[in-house]
Amino acid sequence: MIEMSNSKQRASDLKNAYDHSLEQQIMGRGSNLACRDEELWKQVEGPLRDGDAQETHCLGLDPLSVMEESLKAAAMASATRAARGGQVKARGGLQGLAKAFEVLEQAALNLYLGPWREEYKVVKMYSGMFTHYIKPVLSMPQIKKLFGLLGYQPSSSRHEQLFLQALAASLDELLHLSCAFYLARCECRLLQAALGKHVGEPQWELSLVRERQRGNNLQVCLPGVWKMNSSLVG
Repeated sequence: MIEMSNSKQRASDLKNAYDHSLEQQIMGRGSNLACRDEELWKQVEGPLRDGDAQETHCLGLDPLSVMEESLKAAAMASATRAARGGQVKARGGLQGLAKAFEVLEQAALNLYLGPWREEYKVVKMYSGMFTHYIKPVLSMPQIKKLFGLLGYQPSSSRHEQLFLQALAASLDELLHLSCAFYLARCECRLLQAALGKHVGEPQWELSLVRERQRGNNLQVCLPGVWKMNSSLVG
């Protein structure tokens, strides 16, 4: 089990567990794709659910801030549509964020496992994956910041492309970031399950993320979120 002691120990435990899972995945299935290990998820779920959310995300990334910014934009767009008589549920939300974090995890893993490979030196923002999974949930400043952690910068000569100027992180730091993006995915998964029938409703999702930003565990978060959004029920 992952031990949650101090911040450095938590980060080390999380990274080591993730690294071990990645090694087993590559050895067992020859796959270097983003983590799908249900055993690792079970280890991470408890600390995420019961601990201080801010302390658990201790790997050099603040996913809750990314989520809050994205969900705030989704909630505003949803309110505008509702005022015009449109659908309340927005594209993206926690489900979309989980997929965006998965794409980022894969990008970090690509550089960690094959930093010499030419195909990893450019990210095409007009590709199908980017158009479907990144742009609907992340703003351009967020895209630049998150991909910038990996060393990607917008091209000055080629529109809609990010180029790897140089590895901004060591291999160990890339592993940290891969794990951090995985942990962000786990956070999205946990919050989706907690919201139940209200998953996909921007204001509910935003309220829960904001409670998590205060460091509250899920048991503390949910009553406040329910009370805050009770007028929307029914």
